[in-house]
Amino acid sequence: MLITLDRQSETPLFEQLYNVLRGQILDGSLASDEKLPSKRQLQSDLSISQTTVEHAYHLLLDEDLIYSREKSGFYVSVIEQLKQTDSPAQPEIRRPKEKEYTLPLGTIDTTLVQSDVLKQIARDVHADPELLNKGDDSGETVLKEQLRHYLHINRGVTCAVDQIFIGPSTEFLLEQVLYLLGHPKMTIEDPGYPIIRRVLDRLDSGMDFAPVEVDGIDIDTVEALDNPVIHVTPSHQFPSGAVMSLQKRIQLLNHASTREHYIIEDDYDSEFRYTGRPLPSLQGLDQNDRTIYMSTFSKSLYPSLRLSCMVLPATLAERYYQKALSCNVPRQMQHIVARFMEQGYLNRHINRMRKIYKKKMADITEWLKASHDVEIYGDHTGMHFMLRIPGTDLQEIAHKHGLVHGNSYANDGNLENTVVIGIGEKDMEEIRHILDAFLEDAEMQGRT
Repeated sequence: MLITLDRQSETPLFEQLYNVLRGQILDGSLASDEKLPSKRQLQSDLSISQTTVEHAYHLLLDEDLIYSREKSGFYVSVIEQLKQTDSPAQPEIRRPKEKEYTLPLGTIDTTLVQSDVLKQIARDVHADPELLNKGDDSGETVLKEQLRHYLHINRGVTCAVDQIFIGPSTEFLLEQVLYLLGHPKMTIEDPGYPIIRRVLDRLDSGMDFAPVEVDGIDIDTVEALDNPVIHVTPSHQFPSGAVMSLQKRIQLLNHASTREHYIIEDDYDSEFRYTGRPLPSLQGLDQNDRTIYMSTFSKSLYPSLRLSCMVLPATLAERYYQKALSCNVPRQMQHIVARFMEQGYLNRHINRMRKIYKKKMADITEWLKASHDVEIYGDHTGMHFMLRIPGTDLQEIAHKHGLVHGNSYANDGNLENTVVIGIGEKDMEEIRHILDAFLEDAEMQGRT
């Protein structure tokens, strides 16, 4: 029996011995019912301790790869060998190449995250043995209570704790809502968030588009389409930045109530408003329980957190529990965020972030307006804005400089003169450098 152990490896010797013997058993080098060397023999042959051999043999016993006979030793279990065929080699899996942007959307300045605080809270949470067992499928009550208070104070959302549900993303929650509603046809904004379209395509749910005006989605189109679900981003329309007027909010709510339709309100970055007071959420205005509210921690904390929430009308909340859906977010992560909120860190963090991003947005847009002939929209809130050069098709230039082109989000392709600029990740100097090079090419194209 050929066994070679690497004493310089970080892998423990018992694990190396286990891996060698396991491989020889599975590939047939060690036959069924063949006797294995005794612990003393392997100790002598390999110059290792008997304890090392015992650990390796115990692992093999746990997997039923070997068995023991009293006063005789260890033997290889009867295992059917995997058959090898002469089939051709597996083809290479081709994955579509992800676009890499120089000023991406949905990213943040990671230096602003209170990592030390989160690490300390995480240590305390992971030390709690009770959280190792299964929790509430719909989300941890402690987090729901914090969310209920936070959403009521900051967004005017009114609900019971049992109406709040947790998920890893608004995309995940949207799929759950569509399931609860029987995958109805939906009216969505144009331009709008592409993930919504991807979800609807994946689930074979129909969709119609309603144009976005300076004060939000076109209500006349919504009423004419008369689809049972309308998806909107009223506080900061994505990507245009339009804020839905109070008049349109009332019209939309009245339409949904009269027709017994549902509105899905995606409130993805309402915390970052730089001018004036934010309008209350649609859910807070709704008197007839027709609004499904969604929000995420991707902007307020960090994107990889993978934690979102939704507030369902009472009838849909009951259906959620009846269908036994689940949140799919680890209990520990939910408790970390709950403690972060309870101890006041989230509010302080958001207030600090708002000040930093407000100044950053102002510095960038003021520089652009002073040095280049461009139009800017949606800079009053959030971490992106739209930059437009009338009369210039920016598609190729945007691709060359790694910027997000407006038609990435427009169904009717009418944003060829627009790019969407994310300010979250890069500092002012980097953003100016990227935009200077881009605008130099754009202006040169405009002159030809």
